[in-house]
Amino acid sequence: MQKIEQMIRFSSDVDEYHALLADEVIGNLAQKRLKSIREDGYRRDLLGNSLRITPSIAPDLYSIVQDAQSKLGLEEKKIEIYIYSSPEPNASCAYLGGERVILTFSSGLLKTMNRDELKFVAGHELGHSLFKHSALPFHGILESGELSAESAMRLMAWSRRAEVSADRAGLYVCQDPEAAISSFLKLSCGVSYPIISFDLREYSKQIQDLEEMADNLADTSHCYSSHPFNPIRVVAVELYSRSRDFHRLTGQGSGMLTIDQVDEEINKVLSFMEPVPKDKEKEIIDECVFWAGAWIAHADGEFVEVEAENLKQQIDSAVFARHIGLLEQVDDPGALARERFFNSVKPLKTLPAPDRCSIVQRLVVVARADQRMDDKEFDVLNTVCDELAVERSFVQQILMFLN
Repeated sequence: MQKIEQMIRFSSDVDEYHALLADEVIGNLAQKRLKSIREDGYRRDLLGNSLRITPSIAPDLYSIVQDAQSKLGLEEKKIEIYIYSSPEPNASCAYLGGERVILTFSSGLLKTMNRDELKFVAGHELGHSLFKHSALPFHGILESGELSAESAMRLMAWSRRAEVSADRAGLYVCQDPEAAISSFLKLSCGVSYPIISFDLREYSKQIQDLEEMADNLADTSHCYSSHPFNPIRVVAVELYSRSRDFHRLTGQGSGMLTIDQVDEEINKVLSFMEPVPKDKEKEIIDECVFWAGAWIAHADGEFVEVEAENLKQQIDSAVFARHIGLLEQVDDPGALARERFFNSVKPLKTLPAPDRCSIVQRLVVVARADQRMDDKEFDVLNTVCDELAVERSFVQQILMFLN
């Protein structure tokens, strides 16, 4: 018989999870981060500034968490629950090493959600523990500043898939698709039933509009979110509620869809958040990245080794080898790189916005490879943004994310 986690977890989460842990750089960074976990500071802050929940202080919330813990088979976990003051509806699950887990709920969330919705939230957060998502400490790995743009994007794409898995755990715990969906509505607009009469078909149209905007808007910062858009999460939960696995686990739903059918549809709606170039465009994009990266690197008058090595990691090795020799043969490599960039960028201006933003992100990584960025490098990056019709503020957004 399949284990509960095998019947719940999103297959793309599983695939990317193991692939990322097997990646030498990401795997080592994850291990380093996990070894550095110190529970005292975080727990001390919660004890000093939040309310720790016991059965006598908040019996209803405590029983909701206990029920979720039991349904997910996490009885061995030592869970502490805290409520902190914030108007923003939010919850989190923190791994403290061993079997220790901390759940936090904001006051805004508890005021907004009803009991069934809180069951979904508790199940979602403990789902992260069930699936051992803490083995890839997402934010900690990114804070290292040691990842290439491509690896960072892979990590973000996995995080979105991990959230789909956690949503399924939440649905299994609450066993009420309507409660799961209403929680997303409250997160999106602050209200739900009876003010809103939910229509999945109408709500799904938001995904179509989002996809169109992703192809045309310069500002696509949300495409780099660690969480899927709420409309995508609603569709993913609704699809899973019609799966055979959910029906076997709960006796609910139509059971009309195989899990492979469900996962295929979810991957489709997630795909427009993935700024991955098509194979036929890869060489052209790599050439543009090379010339723009070389222009940035020469902007401060010196193409240092760490910048060259980082640029080499961003593109195909054959493209790098072919063009680096040209730079070494001219008196003014910066001018050559600038000229070649303006030529190479022309066919890329019609790329979908996420792909154009991905180019800029790769170049930001090159620019900060030597741990500093001067005004001249910023000027080049701004010009690149202008040519690709990407908002200049996107450079700062990426820097804040990587820092």
